Amino acid sequence: MPLKNLLGHRELFERLWREVSRGRSQGFLFWGLKGIGKELVAEGLVLSLLCERKGGLDFCCTPDQCPNRAGASGAKRGDKPVQCDCCAGCVQVATRIHPDFDYLGLLPRRSFVLIEQVRELIAHLGIKPSRAPVRTAIIDDAETLNLPAQNALLKTLEEPPGYSVIFLIADNPNSLLDTVRSRLRPVHFPALPVSDIALLLERKAALEPGRAGALARLARGSAARALAMASQEEPPVRELLDAMMQAGEMDFPRIRRLAERLFSTREQAVENFELMARLLDDALHLKLGTGAEGIPDEISHGLSRLVDALSLESIVVILELCLRAASAVDAMANPRLQAEGLLMAAGEAVKSGNP
Repeated sequence: MPLKNLLGHRELFERLWREVSRGRSQGFLFWGLKGIGKELVAEGLVLSLLCERKGGLDFCCTPDQCPNRAGASGAKRGDKPVQCDCCAGCVQVATRIHPDFDYLGLLPRRSFVLIEQVRELIAHLGIKPSRAPVRTAIIDDAETLNLPAQNALLKTLEEPPGYSVIFLIADNPNSLLDTVRSRLRPVHFPALPVSDIALLLERKAALEPGRAGALARLARGSAARALAMASQEEPPVRELLDAMMQAGEMDFPRIRRLAERLFSTREQAVENFELMARLLDDALHLKLGTGAEGIPDEISHGLSRLVDALSLESIVVILELCLRAASAVDAMANPRLQAEGLLMAAGEAVKSGNP
């Protein structure tokens, strides 16, 4: 099968293909952590339906290697099209111009998928397929569908045309209306194992095994997050460990400076809250003596200091605060204010929980 590097979800993909190919479900809601392969699986299912050479699990495109995809995202006007061995159908899906495939996502500088986009999709779905046996659609960032857009989509989801298959992709399904969720077949994508993410980093980012393992542990189950960390600056592990150890001594100006530097945007805040939670989870295992295997040397020293500095009760309280803050920011709370509140509450927990 062409999805050679599909890690963690191969069995799920094959099971979903059996459902799709037999017409058991026409509307799906793929949900789970950002960057764990939901869109890759959805597009793989689209390719399995629209491939003109083989189809099924043997479709001819390789989404994880296809040069057309790199060209589609970064090509400039006038660039020559990239040649590959894919059929015309797969190339058109890759470049998102296939007449029987619609892709919806956030437009540039927009916070919501708009009702106008949904209305255009509904109109397309009402037309019979021109080349393939089915018409397909992916709605990415589905949690950002505004209320009018969700309501407009309801009738199509309740009574989809018999020749259509629709995939909605969301990080948090609870951001969708109950009436929308009830009309879709929910599919949860679990976090990827550390070993799978480490292998992906070795293959895709050419990292040596030790470095790949270190970033894989910090990625909290997300391949996209791990690849982003591999291509950018080092995650602020040491600074976050120091902040948690010194929370009881930090004054508000210092807390504000830290919040502005590491929690200024929603995406940055969620990543760093989850990174703190991962570090605290490892610290908790070390404190309880239950083992936290595979911790890299550059992290283990800081964790040992954290374990020595904080009581068990303080670690548990700060871990809960991190998870709440990440959930609040994910629900559109102000990231900097959440960080300030977390660090002040952590300071109180350290003062009251440590001897």
